[in-house]
Amino acid sequence: MNEDAEKIAVIINGFKEKVIEGSSITQLILAYDEVDSAMMVEQNGRYVYPQDYDTTLPEAEDVLEFIHPDFGG
Repeated sequence: MNEDAEKIAVIINGFKEKVIEGSSITQLILAYDEVDSAMMVEQNGRYVYPQDYDTTLPEAEDVLEFIHPDFGG
């Protein structure tokens, strides 16, 4: 990601972060090292389908949650 680009404030996993405007969810997953085949993403409380990660661009003040389900018993 281009560090000189305009940044926006978003909440990622409960923490206020500055990210490059126009970053896709895919780019943010990679930037925050959240790669997990079972991971789910919520944007503003709504599920984002994995096929939409490349085209979903968070806006200022959006809330993103990278959810890693824990299976087992």
